[in-house]
Amino acid sequence: MAVRWTAFLAVATAAVAFRAPAPAADAPAWTVDQGKSSITFVGRQMGVPSQGEFKTFTAKVNFDPSALPASSIEVAIDTGSADAGNPDIDKELKRPNWFDVQRFPTARFFTTAIHSKGGNAYEAAAKLTIRDATRDVVLPVTIDIAQDPADAAQLVARAKGEMTISRLAFGIGQNEWRDTNIVADAVAIRIDVVARRPR
Repeated sequence: MAVRWTAFLAVATAAVAFRAPAPAADAPAWTVDQGKSSITFVGRQMGVPSQGEFKTFTAKVNFDPSALPASSIEVAIDTGSADAGNPDIDKELKRPNWFDVQRFPTARFFTTAIHSKGGNAYEAAAKLTIRDATRDVVLPVTIDIAQDPADAAQLVARAKGEMTISRLAFGIGQNEWRDTNIVADAVAIRIDVVARRPR
């Protein structure tokens, strides 16, 4: 009986030792302050910088600097909310040559990994989908976390970053608008996001 019990313990111990590790739990969830956050874009038309903003977006943020493998960021952007400060341009951006908002109303960004670059600097490797094209992108970002001065029971984080994408790689600006002498291919995307969570 003792031999059988010893054998059972050995098998059980081996099973525990070789059990696949449980998936990491999500990092703490943060609530984005929409009123203090922005996603802007800067392109060049005929060599002149032109800036705009996506007025409407939602974000799901799970982040812990000490648990980056469990951290993730997902952003859904309403492409129809693009505002370049010019009604004619804004109307054009909604059309099929550009964002084609009737067919593709939402652009999506979701991280595949977040890497520390030291201090408050990070790189977010992600998939970015605009129209029907999905590309790998890397967003360098700084993230500063502190006690919320308005509420000692909360933490507040501010994330700021910028990356440059090729508009043509996403099919943005088709037909006559493919001419990069008119509208440059490179477009800078800038984020400035404020979020909070309980301490």
